[in-house]
Amino acid sequence: MIKKYRFLFISAVFLVIAYIMYETMLSYQFKNIKHSSPEFTISTSELTNEFNTNEELANKEYIDKVIEVYGKIKKISTLNDRRTIILESKNAINIICDLDDTEKTDINTLKINQQLYIKGICKGYLKDVILLNCFIVTHRNHE
Repeated sequence: MIKKYRFLFISAVFLVIAYIMYETMLSYQFKNIKHSSPEFTISTSELTNEFNTNEELANKEYIDKVIEVYGKIKKISTLNDRRTIILESKNAINIICDLDDTEKTDINTLKINQQLYIKGICKGYLKDVILLNCFIVTHRNHE
């Protein structure tokens, strides 16, 4: 009986440690976006065109990768205490950029039609391309 409880206890401890390690690595990946180099830098129109033309190929190329997109601001939202910037493209698809909670930029200083670079994790395409955990890139020369 004691061996059974010891096995259960050791198994539970192992699972807790494994879970903590997984969450730590996952949160590090997302919290490190600000300081990591993007795998791709691409315009909003190029990115939306790739998803529109061949979604399966674009998914393989961009999903769960840190990418940097640039384009003009179409809309700024603070709905549900989330700060979201929507970048427009030359086609009907937009890029929805959900800002990371640690992004310090005051979005009230941004303006519609302002050229902007944003870096985040690409999560895919659902009528629009979705980027999460985004940071505004300020070290670039904006066009």
